Amino acid sequence: AGTRAVALVMPRGLAAFLLGLLVAGVGSPPEAAGQANRCDKKSLLTIRTECQSCSLNLGINCPDGYTKVTNGSMGVRDCRYAFDIRKYSLYLPGCRHICRKDHVQPQCCPGHWGPNCMECPGGARSPCSGRGSCAEGMEGNGRCSCQDGFGGTACEACAHDNLFGPNCSAVCSCVHGVCNSGIDGDGSCECYSAYTGSHCDQPIPECADLLCPENSRCSPSSQDETKLECKCLPNYQGDGHYCKPINPCLQAVCHPHARCTYLGPNRHSCTCQEGYHGDGQVCLPVDHCQTNYGNCSTESTVCIYDGPGQSHCECKEHYHNYMPGVGCSMADVCESKNPCHRNANCSTIAPGQPKCTCQKGYVGDGSTCYGNIMEQLRELNTEPKGKWQGRLTSFISLLDKTYAWPLTNLGPFTVLLPTDKGLKGFNVKDLLVDKKAAQYFVKLHIIAGQMSTERMNNTDTFYTLTGKSGEIFNGDKDNQIKLKLSGGKKKVKIIQGDIVASNGLLHILDRAMDQMAPTFESNTEQTIMTMLQLKYSKFRSLLEETNVGRVLEEDGAGTPYTIFVPSNEALDNMKDGTLDYLLSPETFTKAGLMPRSKCVVLFSLQLEVATLILAPHIRSLANQFIQFNTTSNGQILANDVAVEDTEVIAQNGRIYTLSGVLVPPSIMPILPHRCDESKREMKLGTCVSCSLVYWSKCPANAEPTALFTHRCVYTSRVRSLKTGCARYCNTTVQIPRCCQGFYGPDCTPCPGGFSNPCSGNGQCADGLNGNGTCLCQAGFRGSQCQFCSDPNKFGPRCDQKCLCLLGTCDSRIDSDGACLAGTCRGGSAGRFCHKHTSACGPDAQSCHIHATCEYNNGTASCVCKEGYEGDGGFCSEVDPCTGFASGRCSRNAECVRTGTGTHTCVCQQGWTGDGRDCWAIDNCLLPGTGGCHVNATCLYVGPGQNECECKEGFRGNGIDCEAVTSCLEQTGQCHPLATCQLISSGLWSCVCPEGYEGDGLLCYGNWGTSPLSHLQSCHGHSQK
Repeated sequence: AGTRAVALVMPRGLAAFLLGLLVAGVGSPPEAAGQANRCDKKSLLTIRTECQSCSLNLGINCPDGYTKVTNGSMGVRDCRYAFDIRKYSLYLPGCRHICRKDHVQPQCCPGHWGPNCMECPGGARSPCSGRGSCAEGMEGNGRCSCQDGFGGTACEACAHDNLFGPNCSAVCSCVHGVCNSGIDGDGSCECYSAYTGSHCDQPIPECADLLCPENSRCSPSSQDETKLECKCLPNYQGDGHYCKPINPCLQAVCHPHARCTYLGPNRHSCTCQEGYHGDGQVCLPVDHCQTNYGNCSTESTVCIYDGPGQSHCECKEHYHNYMPGVGCSMADVCESKNPCHRNANCSTIAPGQPKCTCQKGYVGDGSTCYGNIMEQLRELNTEPKGKWQGRLTSFISLLDKTYAWPLTNLGPFTVLLPTDKGLKGFNVKDLLVDKKAAQYFVKLHIIAGQMSTERMNNTDTFYTLTGKSGEIFNGDKDNQIKLKLSGGKKKVKIIQGDIVASNGLLHILDRAMDQMAPTFESNTEQTIMTMLQLKYSKFRSLLEETNVGRVLEEDGAGTPYTIFVPSNEALDNMKDGTLDYLLSPETFTKAGLMPRSKCVVLFSLQLEVATLILAPHIRSLANQFIQFNTTSNGQILANDVAVEDTEVIAQNGRIYTLSGVLVPPSIMPILPHRCDESKREMKLGTCVSCSLVYWSKCPANAEPTALFTHRCVYTSRVRSLKTGCARYCNTTVQIPRCCQGFYGPDCTPCPGGFSNPCSGNGQCADGLNGNGTCLCQAGFRGSQCQFCSDPNKFGPRCDQKCLCLLGTCDSRIDSDGACLAGTCRGGSAGRFCHKHTSACGPDAQSCHIHATCEYNNGTASCVCKEGYEGDGGFCSEVDPCTGFASGRCSRNAECVRTGTGTHTCVCQQGWTGDGRDCWAIDNCLLPGTGGCHVNATCLYVGPGQNECECKEGFRGNGIDCEAVTSCLEQTGQCHPLATCQLISSGLWSCVCPEGYEGDGLLCYGNWGTSPLSHLQSCHGHSQK
């Protein structure tokens, strides 16, 4: 309630005017303020459904209230979804729908305030009487902030009693009288007794003789100012002879909902009645719902206005069990009406909004959940009155006996399922006599990955799990897809496609594929080496030169192996000279094929093809990573090399054949990395007696010429030196050189690959004496010059300005200018941190708790916060290490999760760097030289791996080397006339006897003048 004391002379006309103003401007009562006072703002709210398999997405619906923009299609192919199988998590290309709805955001019309949109004081057309600002809007409190000089609840009065005029800027000047003040006053003065003048500042002495009665005053006559008369005092009324106090309360000067209290002659106060508030001149209903929401919980209750000063709390829709001071509990929709599939978990994520999530091992939108392939097959075959009831029994039985576990636990797969009628002519029992053959037949009906009919309509080839390819015919008149195995005879027709399972797709065929024999038969009685000797003889010959070959000859009683074998054709198609180099002894000494480094294509376990399509990469025995992926038409690739035959079983392991040669990037052991230079030189043959000059023999691999020399020395039978003759011989000398793009003694490929050293953005220190360091061009950095030195640039030439706005740019040369995951700042979101988001406010009812809103041209979109992913309506914490790019870490690094949406990259064992850029550790270049002895040579055999070999003159294991102390162990090196003398530890020398000259390998008398450095050996024929 409010009180305003008034002590003014109020002419009757003025009172009537003010009363009319007050009655018109008090504002509508809450019960009358409804939609008429609402000016709601409409916006278009856009969300995206959760990413799913495209085939599954066709049946996914938008949340209630939303309209599917992508109706009638699989949706937008702009996302990847997590495919979890056992301990693996794959991120596969998927689809999602765009959903929109008109969202109404409640707002009050101008001049209204509070949740109920009541009129501002003074009325909505002229809030605060046009002399102030109303705190309007749903969040406002309806109070007027009056301009200078004005006051009152509706700014309807002057702030002070001595002000008057429409601007309340004039000051009353009555000295001995009452001023006609206020907004409508004119400042005129009504003088007290014995005073006159416009300011009541002129005394009237004659009034002393005029005895005016009580409550009257002496004043000039209204008719004749030269005469005096008695008039009632201000605030009194009468004829001057009898004056009584004016009671303004009798004139209804207060608001209709205010009480008028008489305070004395023409004085009163206006006090708003209980349930109303204001200054008494303006009284507004007290609506507790407008202020502090009536102490009701804004989250769970609604404040109901019951009348002036009265309200109560009621539970919102989808809430119940009201408790004063606490609020209401959200009703669990799942308890009252569970809309989810029997294999889904139901949770209430918002009032009246259930979230259905398929249980682990199932996929779907929650209202429908699909089990694994075997489960879906059995359900199709047993569904009462279903289309396929009892018509798929035979092939399901075959799968049960041969491949049920992978189809239940692994994936994704596409299964081509012939009906029982389509298996006519096949006897399942007969097929199962040879389980391996039966399994091969089954795998001819399985494709790695999810190959939908839509995909089949856009390609002409598919690959089965055996590695065998097939043809797709989709242009026939009947508009049905037909399939045929390469080399097969019959076409099979898909009669129902795209049946969804949690780990793949099912296509039902009108008949079975051709029963074809493998191109490379399994044989559990033979070892891997035995099986390779025909079609894969060239690779077998490589293995035979190493201990690996001997290991693969063993019967497999110990460790089973898996080996990836290139075909003879793949080896033949290698660059000229490469295979010859592979077969050279130098290759087996230095390349990755020697026993100590182990073959890079060898694994000490039996790898199943169903496991390969799950594993992103597998570490070989040579500490190398082989990466596996599957193309959209089912072809399995190992380091981008096609697998031709899968799971060929031998006695001691499994064989996978390849169309090319696997070349791990860190070793490159089988590349033509040596480009030795050939040079022709002239050398001397053996020195003999000139009479026997034609007996002079050329050194090995040298060709004799018709030229001879007569100035050589040989040792006669009596061990005396004589002058003789020798033949000149032509020989080809190989000068060791590395090919361009290779460096070091072993001609290791330069960083970035030998075909494009330093990523084409720098100069590699290549050659035999090079160390492989990349000297990057201006604008590039990194061990392979694969990063832009300017953190705000990207692209092949590092000349494109980064598109990342509020994050850290992915400044790689193969980047698209997006931001690194987990680096968005300031509430931004999106791949480019370009979405400026803010709290959703009223829109929060449509967005997830971990989402913010992006407003764009009147459209509000829910955007998951940094570190979360989803459609905005539902956001889940993202694991950056399981994504498609695995945290943008180096392929030789592990991604380690550090928090919500954040991670770090740690180089693998044997590698070093910052995790985004990892390069192989060469122990031999480290200060400790790989732990080798000071008298040993360090040999690099792989990342972080080395071996030690004692230098000549020392013996041991390389870690410990001791000097060879006895000259007897070096016999056969000195000239017959020389003696072997120990010079120092490990060093020995041949010394000619006194009277002879020479280096100990050859001793001669001091009369010899011919240069003897051309002699190839001191062990030529001795002739007289």
